[in-house]
Amino acid sequence: MPEHTPAPYSPRSVYGYTLYVGSNMLFLIYLVWAIVPDHILQDTLGLTYWPLKYWAIAIPIWALTATAVFAFFIYPAINMLMTPDIDDIRTIRDKFSLSTGYKIPGGIPPVSDIPITEVCRQLYLRPDIKVKSN
Repeated sequence: MPEHTPAPYSPRSVYGYTLYVGSNMLFLIYLVWAIVPDHILQDTLGLTYWPLKYWAIAIPIWALTATAVFAFFIYPAINMLMTPDIDDIRTIRDKFSLSTGYKIPGGIPPVSDIPITEVCRQLYLRPDIKVKSN
């Protein structure tokens, strides 16, 4: 059994080639169905049943609309649901947090985590508003 690696190996290359050829063939059939008039398909190829041409436009538009709704509404909403609240302890400290150590006057401050309250204060508060610090 091959190990899990992105490197190509024989079965993966066969599946990839089959998927490539199959998707190109389906796209070609779709283009023939969408572009060629029905009477030519019936007279030349002998094909008597095809779905309405309406579906050649409707299905891609519906798919793009569903993708846009997912990308602009559902995906950000899922991310917002997964984000902890501002007063949740996970936004303040966890086991990987680095607390502020000693500072050398005039030097570069040491690497540490900035508290979420300080980030919000710097990003969203106007400088003329005084906030009482804890």
